[in-house]
Amino acid sequence: MALSTPLQDMEEAEHAYERVRPEMETLSVADLSPMSVDVVSATSIALGVSDRILSFRDRMAALPEFDMRNVDNLVDYAKAAWYAYVTNLPEPDPHEAARLLEEVKALRAKLLMWAVPLVGSGFFEEVAIAKIKEGSGNKDAPSDLVALVGLYRSRWDAIRHICGVTEADLTRGAQIGPAVFGLISRREFKASPSLSDGSLRVRRAWTLLDRAYAQCRRAIAYFRFDEGDVDVIAPNLRRNPGRPTNTSAKEEESPPESEPRSAPTAPEPPPAAAGAVIHAGEPFLGEP
Repeated sequence: MALSTPLQDMEEAEHAYERVRPEMETLSVADLSPMSVDVVSATSIALGVSDRILSFRDRMAALPEFDMRNVDNLVDYAKAAWYAYVTNLPEPDPHEAARLLEEVKALRAKLLMWAVPLVGSGFFEEVAIAKIKEGSGNKDAPSDLVALVGLYRSRWDAIRHICGVTEADLTRGAQIGPAVFGLISRREFKASPSLSDGSLRVRRAWTLLDRAYAQCRRAIAYFRFDEGDVDVIAPNLRRNPGRPTNTSAKEEESPPESEPRSAPTAPEPPPAAAGAVIHAGEPFLGEP
């Protein structure tokens, strides 16, 4: 699965955030998705597979009552969620910045080194790794690390026992990659003072991505029901789907709808779309 560097600079991400902010502000706090997710990995995966999802756009457009905002705005939703998260991180102590940058570079090098045999084994695509290797500056290193963490997470169950990269490496990369990227970017591009509502802003942005991505997965699961490869095309953004709830089970059994349902407010995140029960015929015309 090709996974490119998620963002090139904070200005690009802020533009995406501004485009979707009016929609974010319409969301009820009671209906926001739970934050039981690694936002950095989730947004990296969503951006990395966006081209694959968009390849189904014409077929999604033919589905009765499917809300095309789910696919048309998917990239902006992912960038906005990433931006909201990064700009809400506490800045590291200035004395620690240099040390953190060196740690980022070392971890990037380790993940790239192990990516080579994983490309040879067919787990990663060579073009994705080649693109990441193009980075050379201080700002490229943390951005590349973010992309690599997302790439490893997308295939982690299959590769965790055959490479030298550890769970601790990915966890650490998910922590320091965005922090260092945000630190360097904030020096170059001063974030708007209006972005001070913190964790609620992050949760609103994540909710837009969570809902849209889930609807796209459900559509792809319908299109690819016989092949059963929705998790290859659009991997679950949540590492641990948790125990199904009544609400999430109903969502998984029904097809995409014109207005996505509100995300469940229970502490358990919803289950992956893989294995969802999609009924034959024309399932998009009404509610089950």
